[in-house]
Amino acid sequence: MNFIDILKRNIKKLTKSDVKVIILTIIVIVSMLMPSNYIRKEAIHGKITEIENKEGEKGQLSRSKVKVKILNGKYKDKVIDMDNLVSDKTYHETYAKKGNEVLINIEEDDKGNIKKAYIYEVVRYKYLKGIIILFLVLLSLLGGMQGIRSVLALLITTYAVLKILIPLIMVGFNPILVSIIISIGVSILNLLIISGKNKKSYAAIIGTLGGVMVAGIIALISSNILQVIGLTDEEAQMLIYITGNPKFNFRGLLFSGILMGALGAVMDISMSIASSMKEVKINNPDISKKQLVKAGFNVGRDIMGTMANTLILAYAGGAMYTLLLISSYKLPFERMLNQDVMAAEIIQALCGSIGLIFTIPITTLAVSLIGIDKE
Repeated sequence: MNFIDILKRNIKKLTKSDVKVIILTIIVIVSMLMPSNYIRKEAIHGKITEIENKEGEKGQLSRSKVKVKILNGKYKDKVIDMDNLVSDKTYHETYAKKGNEVLINIEEDDKGNIKKAYIYEVVRYKYLKGIIILFLVLLSLLGGMQGIRSVLALLITTYAVLKILIPLIMVGFNPILVSIIISIGVSILNLLIISGKNKKSYAAIIGTLGGVMVAGIIALISSNILQVIGLTDEEAQMLIYITGNPKFNFRGLLFSGILMGALGAVMDISMSIASSMKEVKINNPDISKKQLVKAGFNVGRDIMGTMANTLILAYAGGAMYTLLLISSYKLPFERMLNQDVMAAEIIQALCGSIGLIFTIPITTLAVSLIGIDKE
């Protein structure tokens, strides 16, 4: 049997729901590729064709004369000379190598001629796109139709964050309100797409929303009591400058980060509990509601430890640079914990974990009250 025959056979097995999922996946991908008003104009790409290094003294700037061929835009195929300043104390200046593709900035004079040009980044996104595509393809191939559903759920989450959440916050909407609405929408859509319209999904949705709301409430109370924003003065000033909003809600932004960070783990644990309780009920139809709830709690306890650990390690990994930087000052332990950025990281990890803990009883009780679909 050749590939075409296998493909035809699999297409015939597709249900109407499967076709809708595939079409919706394509629509989401296309809409994500469309340009946004909040993304700047197309970056100018160039390729380094020649380098002439001029060494400076140790610890000082050295100047490289480079020739760069422009690959796009109105100056496409034009070769321009530019200086590339490099210091042995700078760890990002590694891209001035012949053949490297780089992003460049061009300044023009009043007549539209090139006045100045310089390299500001090596091109990375092309390779990142390749890794992302590989991940999505593997998820689809190994997971089959369920894998495609997972891809769609992931794309919807990404779309909601990049195309809705961030733009709305940037134009001045309340981060707390926007995050709550996005969390509710993402939870409902993702769980319905992955598991379908059934009682198990409804119970998982209730558990997810309950757990996330608990995490959010505790985060909001904690951040106000501790008076943290989770940003350095420089980062805060940069956000004020970029948004043009001197009254930017930084604590709301911290709340938004906690909500988004906890959402995935909470969805995972709520669906795991709901699915496990469904299997217990199917394999033991005569089980009492009390025994079913007990089984749900047992499953939840087993998952809770590893999931809380996963969440804390994820935040610790993301804050590794901050942890190393603060530790390097050799501050007393109490003073280290008292740092705004450190306190914010701890709040994020603990509030997310508390949300996970509350997800267990909420999901378990939701399943026991809603019931299980008959197979």
